[in-house]
Amino acid sequence: MRVICVDDEQPALETFQSKIKDLPEIESLQLFSDAEEALRYAEKNKIDTAFLDIEMPDMNGIRLAKGLKQKDSNIRIFFMTAYGQYALDAFGVKALGYIMKPYTRTELKEALEMAALMRSRPKKRVEICTIPNFAVWVDGNRMSLGGKKQELLALLVDRGEAGLTTGEAIACLWQDRAADEKTQTLYRVTFYQLMDELKKSGIEEIVCSDEKNKYIVKDMVDCDLYRILDGDQEALKKYGGVYLNEYSWAETRNAQLNSIVS
Repeated sequence: MRVICVDDEQPALETFQSKIKDLPEIESLQLFSDAEEALRYAEKNKIDTAFLDIEMPDMNGIRLAKGLKQKDSNIRIFFMTAYGQYALDAFGVKALGYIMKPYTRTELKEALEMAALMRSRPKKRVEICTIPNFAVWVDGNRMSLGGKKQELLALLVDRGEAGLTTGEAIACLWQDRAADEKTQTLYRVTFYQLMDELKKSGIEEIVCSDEKNKYIVKDMVDCDLYRILDGDQEALKKYGGVYLNEYSWAETRNAQLNSIVS
């Protein structure tokens, strides 16, 4: 989970960082003492959950929350405040809740768990198969992609929320081409075509981008690979030593799956 914390007092940021440190839910953490800086960061980077102090100069936490929601309505907001619950009713911001100062590590963990449960899911059921070959079903109907669009989606699924840079995508999809401007343009066109196909099926939200990476939102799909990596023994039983058989770049993951079996 990509988390930010905004508080104009540096000791408060240090306290937050120390209490949230090493929690397994955290994928990345950014701290801001300036609300405008946090908004600029949100323009170019994906944020899953924001912890906001309410009383800040220039731009308070309420205005900041509204600004963040305008950039991405799916950001989960928690206010860190000494205010009572009654006050939140007048804030006009769709927030998951508030954390009273001083707070504990347990309270932060519970907030993150709530945020994970409330994460937006697509209206349609998306099932992705990687064993032995790649296929996608939307509400039980198989998508027809083919070509580089399908291979790019398969590569995004393989990388999961670790993400995929332009250079990494080109190295896999066009192994015989240099990563020059022409190939980068070809990649961008392929990505836009893929997103158009996903949008037609109503599932474009399963793929997100930040400043450097494009990635799959794992908890928006049901994927055999992710179930295996999460320790699902039933999914593992269906693995017969072949993973994304049509793509040579999948051999690294296939070797990993083989090691899990053995």
